[in-house]
Amino acid sequence: MQDINIKYIEDNYLEAEAIIKITKITSDKLKQLIEDKLIPEPSYVVNSEINISSSLNDHFKVVNSKKYFPKSIVKLIEKNVENTNPEKFKSEFKEKLLSNLTNHNHKKFAYGNTFDENGKIDLIKADKALEEEWDYFCKGIYGICTLQSNEEAIIEKEIAIKRILDFIENKDSAISKEEINHLKELNDAFNKYTSHFAPYQRELSSRGKYLDKLLKEFSLEELIKKYN
Repeated sequence: MQDINIKYIEDNYLEAEAIIKITKITSDKLKQLIEDKLIPEPSYVVNSEINISSSLNDHFKVVNSKKYFPKSIVKLIEKNVENTNPEKFKSEFKEKLLSNLTNHNHKKFAYGNTFDENGKIDLIKADKALEEEWDYFCKGIYGICTLQSNEEAIIEKEIAIKRILDFIENKDSAISKEEINHLKELNDAFNKYTSHFAPYQRELSSRGKYLDKLLKEFSLEELIKKYN
């Protein structure tokens, strides 16, 4: 029987060899795009080992490594395959992050005290936060925790999590109908952009630590995302 984690990764991600065939690039080109930070590093690396032995009392070991990327990587490769200006790509990426942030209806929840009481953004604090987001993106982290691994999803996930944490901090001990409806709305916002996470990661992920527990607490187990 196939391991549930391997199944999750194979169902939701593309292995490097498959990406090379789809995009018609070489393995060296894929590696170069990663090094130039024009696409992120693989989100998952699956290493497997096969040990062979025989009645001659001999042994042989085969080690295999597969790298998996989010499916959205195909469009990003098509966009950047001829790009000779990685710094421009980074600059545009951060600009889109900032635009998604400043235009969001719930922007006050993002990145701590980035906004003042009048909704005005502190560009120095914001740039520090967005630089960290760029780093996470390049490391393949957003290929793990978001569905599309793009600028919109990154901001939406940040705000969704912070709204859930705010809900946890301010919820009443007696559960009200208004709180249940609010939690359902937060659940929808979170699920629109956030992945399931691999089963082995689920418990310690933002989904497992916060949302899954909240849904259980409010007797909304039927809303908890299940694996196929």
